[in-house]
Amino acid sequence: MSFPPLALLAALAAAVGACGTADAPEPTPPPPAEVPDLPPDTVDVRDVARAEATIEPIGPGHAEGTITFGRVVGGVRVRAVLTGLSESDFHALQILRGRDCTADPAVHLGVDAGTPHGGPYSFPDLRHAGDLGNIRADGGRGRYDRIDPVLSFDGTMSLVGRAVVVRAGRDDAASPDGAAGAVIGCGVIEGS
Repeated sequence: MSFPPLALLAALAAAVGACGTADAPEPTPPPPAEVPDLPPDTVDVRDVARAEATIEPIGPGHAEGTITFGRVVGGVRVRAVLTGLSESDFHALQILRGRDCTADPAVHLGVDAGTPHGGPYSFPDLRHAGDLGNIRADGGRGRYDRIDPVLSFDGTMSLVGRAVVVRAGRDDAASPDGAAGAVIGCGVIEGS
């Protein structure tokens, strides 16, 4: 007796399917990988390439405008357009450690790293990450545009979710908080 080739294949498949597979246990999925505890100020921004803070007046000030942050080769590009500044004067720009606009302005991003206060042109280990230097007012308006090699979107030093402040005076890049006076404008940096 001869079988056509298709019938032979069907018979083989049926025989193999009936060979005790019903008793085989289901494979157990591997346990989920453990995720280490992250420090409380770590922000997950893997997909964030741009962030922005809307500056609003605070305290005795009238500063308002927008500060944007973007990932670029060489660091983070910081651009600010502000109004309500003192005529022909310099005003400190600083990123604080937390989100609170009324917090002590001496607590800049990176202050706990043991580095001294500095300016944007200081060597990276001679300044806090939040030390952005000064914006100059011309007719009450100011513009700032530079690439900062110390700022980061990633890890525990991420700028996202922090407050950025404009202060009444010039940052001297030396005193523990820059000796720049009262906070006159503030906004929280939000990723977009």
